[in-house]
Amino acid sequence: MARLFHFCVLSSEKTIFEGEVSSVNLPTPFGSVGILARHAPMLCAVEKGLVRCTGEDGRQLRILVGDGVASMAEDGLTLLTADGRLSDPEEE
Repeated sequence: MARLFHFCVLSSEKTIFEGEVSSVNLPTPFGSVGILARHAPMLCAVEKGLVRCTGEDGRQLRILVGDGVASMAEDGLTLLTADGRLSDPEEE
């Protein structure tokens, strides 16, 4: 069973997503960055694009985000973004 960690996506207006996940892929200026539980602490820029993550139930989630910043710490991954919304898989 995959280890889980807390993932939160916030804009200035609302919480876009908050929950336990087993993996997250972030769009960055240097390409996609994969995050798993116990990832080393980091801070990185995030570009407008699609964040992909795997929820605790194994379901794939997609979140469209604007430019922002992500921070990985002991308590989980937080993404602060200009805007965002959960994506419908059929939009891709």
